Amino acid sequence: MCRSSPLLLLCLSLLAPSVQGQSRLFPALEPGVSQNLAEQRKAVLSAIDYQLELTLPPEQTEPIRGSNTISFELTDTSQPLVLDFRESADKISSVQVNGRDSNYEFAVEHLIIPQAELVAGSNRVSIEFIAGDTSLNRNPGFLYTLFVPDRARTAFPLFDQPNLKATYDLALSVPANWDAISNAPLADSVVQGERKLLRFERSDAISSYLFSFVAGEFQRITREVNGRPMSMLHRESDADKVARNVDAIFELHGAALLWLEDYTAIDYPFQKFDFALIPSFQYGGMEHVGAIQYRADSLFLDESPSQTQLLGRASLISHETAHMWFGDLVTMDWFDDVWTKEVFANFMAAKMVNPSFPEINHDLNFLIRHYPSAYAVDRTEGANAIRQPLPNLNEAGTLYGNIIYNKAPIMMRQLELLTGEFAFQEGMQEYLSAFSFSNATWPDLIAILDTKTETDLMAWSEVWVNTAGRPHFNAFSLSTAPSLRQDDPTGQNRVWPQSFSVATNEGQDWLAVTVYSREGETELGTGSSRNPLFNADGYGYGLFPVDSNILADWENLNEVQKGSLLVSLYENLLEGQSVQSEDYLRELIGILEKEDNQLLINLVLRQLDFVYWSLLSEVDRTIYGEELEKMLWQSMLKVEDSARKKIYFDAYRDFALSVEALERLSQVWQQQLEIEGLTLSENDYIGLATNLAIKLPQRADEIVTEQLDKIESADRRRRFEWISPALSAEQQIRDEFFYSLADESNREIESWVLGALNALHHPLRRDVSEAYLLPSLELLQEIQVTGDIFFPARWLSASLANYNSATAAATVRDFLAERPDYNRQLRLKILQAADDLFRAERLRRRQ
Repeated sequence: MCRSSPLLLLCLSLLAPSVQGQSRLFPALEPGVSQNLAEQRKAVLSAIDYQLELTLPPEQTEPIRGSNTISFELTDTSQPLVLDFRESADKISSVQVNGRDSNYEFAVEHLIIPQAELVAGSNRVSIEFIAGDTSLNRNPGFLYTLFVPDRARTAFPLFDQPNLKATYDLALSVPANWDAISNAPLADSVVQGERKLLRFERSDAISSYLFSFVAGEFQRITREVNGRPMSMLHRESDADKVARNVDAIFELHGAALLWLEDYTAIDYPFQKFDFALIPSFQYGGMEHVGAIQYRADSLFLDESPSQTQLLGRASLISHETAHMWFGDLVTMDWFDDVWTKEVFANFMAAKMVNPSFPEINHDLNFLIRHYPSAYAVDRTEGANAIRQPLPNLNEAGTLYGNIIYNKAPIMMRQLELLTGEFAFQEGMQEYLSAFSFSNATWPDLIAILDTKTETDLMAWSEVWVNTAGRPHFNAFSLSTAPSLRQDDPTGQNRVWPQSFSVATNEGQDWLAVTVYSREGETELGTGSSRNPLFNADGYGYGLFPVDSNILADWENLNEVQKGSLLVSLYENLLEGQSVQSEDYLRELIGILEKEDNQLLINLVLRQLDFVYWSLLSEVDRTIYGEELEKMLWQSMLKVEDSARKKIYFDAYRDFALSVEALERLSQVWQQQLEIEGLTLSENDYIGLATNLAIKLPQRADEIVTEQLDKIESADRRRRFEWISPALSAEQQIRDEFFYSLADESNREIESWVLGALNALHHPLRRDVSEAYLLPSLELLQEIQVTGDIFFPARWLSASLANYNSATAAATVRDFLAERPDYNRQLRLKILQAADDLFRAERLRRRQ
């Protein structure tokens, strides 16, 4: 019998949707978009066009009324025609088929047209409806659509699958002071009293998840970059922030477009190129054709941004721009290959940022951006393959995660090494040319690349792409030379063929040789077996043996070797090998005192955060905390580089626990203490207030009230006011706030929810907040149904990441054990998110 929290069960029973009955016309129909349904429709439908008209009211509580006239060619009328609409039947006002009222049926999230009303050839279905709000992201003064992966059907009736590309004729009736962008250029704008009608040109043929519009009270900036006009919509009230960033934003987009046109040998394939910067956007960005959406803070950086922030912005812009070719021009046939568009975009983005940042070590950046995140999943009990089966699109969101975004680019880099850079590029050009404005699968690409190498890429791909996990490498000495062997930790005897280098210390120099690891033992061929550094170039993938004594030679390592060493040491720490947590903490503090590379500093701080909060006892945290505070404060004061100064200050804020440190932060927050060379933004002061309210509970109400009075941006004020109950010192207020999240309407702005969860589950509160873990797990299936693609994993991470107790680990284990038939993908997500908890509990028990 499953344990449940009574309050959550009450909430869920009140919120449970009514279940629609089985379809009379199509008895096999199921909720969502099944692969069987998608294949049947793909076989008979073509030339689809949507004439979509929507009336957007100024108030977000008023309904959005619309009409959709769908034109299409149909080759087979032997079965009913199924449209997708995940709303209630009363949202449909009328349906006409080929000019006549339809005797349609509405069941299991679908609108079903009887076959007798259809003809072979051209058909026209006209629907009057009230749009569903789930994916319209309505806010005071603006809204935006976000339909990936199968959420267009929550707003209006359509064929919601990626391989039925269609054109869109969009018309929006909006308040007269609103602006808007969509996938196609604006055709005309007609003022109608206090409103205006915006009609857009017919779009290019695109998949339904890529259709989009943004509308509301936005400011528009238009530039011409390399001969191409671009417009940016934004709501930022800080004019100085806009001025500091706007040139770089347009220039980075222009540079990415030029690079991609050159690499692919295909000119930008769509009618226009615009983008919108949206407050509290769910993701970093979304690649809607000609109308990219970004989280505003990802592009509008604060003063003195760090290298990591600048690289992050450039990589994000390059990633979303790459999608115009990889994902938009050529789209996966089914969402089991959703990873292909993401790996292409990430892989190309890593190549693209190089010319814009010649001073950055891009091999180090690739290592730090991809390996820790990929290992964070592949080391877990819930590891998943890059390519996964998907019987229904209503579970497509569960396929997203670190494996798609981080392991897949590592795999792709190995594939490029295998084929050769020129042959790989040639293959990509053939792929894009062959499948332009159409759909393709991963085997389609492998078939092209297979002709350019003697390696059997299908067999190579079988392990790298179709199975989960990573190899464990074991080193040993033979009579002739030191050797390395791959082992499969699951006992399946898999081998991940891959190239990487091994370096050995020859005096003061580290000499490296490249090896190719496959079946059996690989002789390293190095001149010495003393303290070899495996994966010295950061190209290999797996758990590598490592000797912590190499840290003593830190100054003689190059930057990539330093990064690879840190990654391997951390992975071995989590496996309970090579190094103890307190020893490693001291080593990390020592590195911070002498390292000046921002990428390495940020990597050290991320590792330090887990060791400090999850592995140390409270006594040890007090002992080492004072040393850490002192080092960070002194480092911040003495460093002249403003970006590094900000990195040290942010770390000081996060680790500060002593009375002296918190008083110092209070003075900075109240602007009584100024630090020369340190510039803080409104977001920084909000972050300080959040931190202080948690660490100084006796002053929490005072801090929140004062900060609310200081915030100038209306959007940021709304966010902080909404999150404020999670900062309260009163347990009852926090409890009421947490349990209110069972109501879907209280989870509408997901980035706000995650900010609140981070406050509720702060390590200093984990003793009292551990009670939230079970209801958080119980709510997961509801969140998967109602939330956007990344929300279930982020909900779990925010809920579980800071815990380290045996009781917290038991809560997760028991939850899964009591539910043997629990959704497989969500089970994997739980095991992935709980991995740090499991390891922290196990490592602390051993100490």
